[in-house]
Amino acid sequence: MLWRALGHVKDGLYVDVGAQHPRIDSISRAFYERGWRGVHIEPVPAFADMLRHDRPDETVLQVALGEREGTLALNVFADTGLSTAIASYAERHQVERNYQVQRIEVPMLTLRTALGSIAGKQVHWLKIDVEGFEEQVLRGWDSQQLRPWILVVEATIPNSAETDYDKWDHLVTGAGYRFVYFDGLNRFYIADEHPELAAAFAAPPNVFDTVEVSGLASWGLCNLAVADHQMRIRELEASEAAANARIKALEDEAADRTEQLIASTTFAAEAQARLEAVEAKLKERDRQFRITEQDLGASKADVQRLKHEAYYWWHTAEELRRQLGQLQEELLKVYNSKSWRLSMPLRIANAQGKRARSFAARAARWALRQPERVRRTITGRAAPAAAPNQPGVVVVSQPALPVSSRRLSPRAARLYAELKELVEKGTD
Repeated sequence: MLWRALGHVKDGLYVDVGAQHPRIDSISRAFYERGWRGVHIEPVPAFADMLRHDRPDETVLQVALGEREGTLALNVFADTGLSTAIASYAERHQVERNYQVQRIEVPMLTLRTALGSIAGKQVHWLKIDVEGFEEQVLRGWDSQQLRPWILVVEATIPNSAETDYDKWDHLVTGAGYRFVYFDGLNRFYIADEHPELAAAFAAPPNVFDTVEVSGLASWGLCNLAVADHQMRIRELEASEAAANARIKALEDEAADRTEQLIASTTFAAEAQARLEAVEAKLKERDRQFRITEQDLGASKADVQRLKHEAYYWWHTAEELRRQLGQLQEELLKVYNSKSWRLSMPLRIANAQGKRARSFAARAARWALRQPERVRRTITGRAAPAAAPNQPGVVVVSQPALPVSSRRLSPRAARLYAELKELVEKGTD
């Protein structure tokens, strides 16, 4: 209902007296999430600490409010919103609900003093929920100093539908506020200077308010949502446990795989080294094979060439053998012919004459090269054995050779004289 009336305000300001938990049953939570800020008054230490932790950017006053300043005996029911300064209400909670109570002394201020820091500022709503102590809080309010646009006050006896606002209603209406709405627990008042807000309270909450149940309220409407939320939490916790177990198993498996991978990597490195060595050998063998293949190709070419040459020479030899056979046959025919036998003495004489003429020509050429020796031979004078000009000795002298002498026999000397004579006469 407050949001319906004030949702259009940006960065508003609120005061929550009896704020209790910062999230569960919190009136201000929705406004806080949308940028509003305010002042929380909460005397129970545990709830005050929660508020400070959850709302570090807001003001939290750990005091009680009353008609005057001082101290207050507070009956604290842990983890509930039933803590009260009214002794009869505390006794009833103990009897009816068997709640354990803790009595503490807390500081008490008036609403006028506690909110002096925001005096004169626009406060858009003020909520008072103090478990039967509402009248005392309102008596400490200065309505001229602090005028919230909307005032919300709990109007029933704690844990009961029985109203008890008649004791303090006149304090509100007398301060210039008009009652506009009762939700069964709280009475809503608007300041006379903001009559436009009355239209927001013409109807109770309905589908057109487009609200969502947070599941953080302590009333029955949220029980199903809370139960479903808790079940979902348990399912998520179970899933998380299963996931953690699976993660642990995967981590163990990953560790094993890592060890295997390290071993495999080492083995792979060694295998790679061996493979590289084998590849190097194979490359060398390939190179040698290519060389051998080239040599083999050259050898095959040589073999082919030699085959051709062998065939050529074999064919040539065969032809020569054939021609030789023919020549032998022809020669044999010549040798066996009658003319060959009859001309044999002439051939012999001719051959001897040729040999003689050849010898005479060689002797003449020799004699021409040995003139002194020939002369001594012709004159019949021989040189002494020690002297090269002695008769019967031919001096042999050739260029680049040492001079030597040789004594001719009588027959050789005659032959030399004949040859010399023939040479001098110019006869072949």
